[in-house]
This record gives sequence, C-alpha cells and structure tokens, in this order.
Amino acid sequence: MTETLWPTSNSEMMDHPIGRCIRAVFFQTDLEEYPHATHGGTLFIVRFFGHLYGITCKHVFKDFSPDRLHVSPELTPKKGLMSAKVQNLGYASKLGGVAVGSDLDDICIIEFAFDLAPNFFKGDEYLITERSVATAKTGHKLFAYGFLKEKSRFIPEDGVFAPCCLPVRDRGESGDTILRHASAGYTPSAGGFRSITGMSGAPVFDITANALCGMVVRGSKTKDSYQIHYADIYDIVRLLEAVRDRRQTAHYVR
Repeated sequence: MTETLWPTSNSEMMDHPIGRCIRAVFFQTDLEEYPHATHGGTLFIVRFFGHLYGITCKHVFKDFSPDRLHVSPELTPKKGLMSAKVQNLGYASKLGGVAVGSDLDDICIIEFAFDLAPNFFKGDEYLITERSVATAKTGHKLFAYGFLKEKSRFIPEDGVFAPCCLPVRDRGESGDTILRHASAGYTPSAGGFRSITGMSGAPVFDITANALCGMVVRGSKTKDSYQIHYADIYDIVRLLEAVRDRRQTAHYVR
C-alpha cells in the first residue's frame, strides 16, 4: 500500500542541515564554452571526526575521471568558484560474506585534502556523531534531498540546478543486503517531474528519529508513486571509519 506524502517546500529545506549539505555532481571539461558537464547525481558534505568528506554513489561518475570532479563551496555552483581539492576516493571492493552481490561497492567516500580550509563549505556540512545518525525503522517518515537531472542544466555562465525534496516512508529491508526500501504516492500537481534521475547519492533523513539514515542508491517513478532504495547509514559510517584509519580491509557484523 502506498500513501501520498506531500513534499516540503525547498525554501523550508534550505534551513535544514540536509538542505545545506548537498551539492550537484559535476565535472570540469576542456570545452571553453561549456566548462562543466554531468550525468546527474548528488553528493553531500559531512564532517566526521574533524575532517571533511563527500559521500555519493560511485556510479554517478560513469565515464568522467574523478580527477575532474568539481565540488563547489556553495549549494548553487557559479562560474569562478573554487573547487574543493580531492585527495582520495574510498569505496569497497572484493566484497565477501553476505556483502557479495550487494550494492555496498557503490558507496563512494570523497576524502578532501587535509589542507582544505575548515570553513570552505561555510558550515554547510552535516556533522556526523553517534546522535546525529540512526538506522530507520519500518514506518518511519523520511525525506531524500537531491537534484533532479531533468530540471537541471548548464549554461555558459552559471548552472541551473533543481533541488528536490522527496518525502517517503520506510518500508523495511529490500532484497539487497545493505539497502532499505522507501516509497510514497505521487500527485502530479504536487511536483511536476517525470523522473527522479539525479537523486543517486542524495542523503536520506529520518524525520521520525531526527537523524541521517542513509543515501539513495537507486530509485524509480511510476505514474502515481515513486520509490527509492537507499544504503543504510551504518554501512556508510563503517566505510568512513576505514577511510579515516587508512584501513585496506573492513570486517564487521551488522
């Protein structure tokens, strides 16, 4: 059974920590007229044990080199803005145990340079602590906040990006070991979008628990509903810990 959940306005979301920490995934090109390009996708900025990281899905890079990733200091990128220097990308490989065949290897941690100014993102990053993250429970009200590709475009001077808040309700674990499932009914007059492409990498926030609970890995939309499958924050934090500690392997039990 699906229910219709009415979206929160983007102006209200801008005052929420999740509304401020997202960035569009885009890359520098060698074209003078169009210096940036994207396949769509969202990333979000977090602070974890004093260091800044970006979190997104590995698949949003597609054929772009990670070296060309441009992470803007502001929500809306503008011509001339500096890009945060990327030091390392961390993601799982050679999965073992119950993780084999899962989407665990699609979680990508972007480690920014250690000399990046602490205020580069102007305080927009989401602070990860034991109390600011939590695994959602079935029935909890959530929202995913990211960028819709169909309503975003690049123009020669500045880009036009369309942030979108998708309210959903958690439906429990999915067929994938690490993913949870969430969905909601859709009323065309409430949103006016045909696809949720671009939401990959978007943070998922648990309104019921008031905590970050995961990241969108994939999703789909029908005429009257949409659904997302999202990585649990527990697995994201385990990968963050491995990147922070420079560990080549990470073994843990959920």
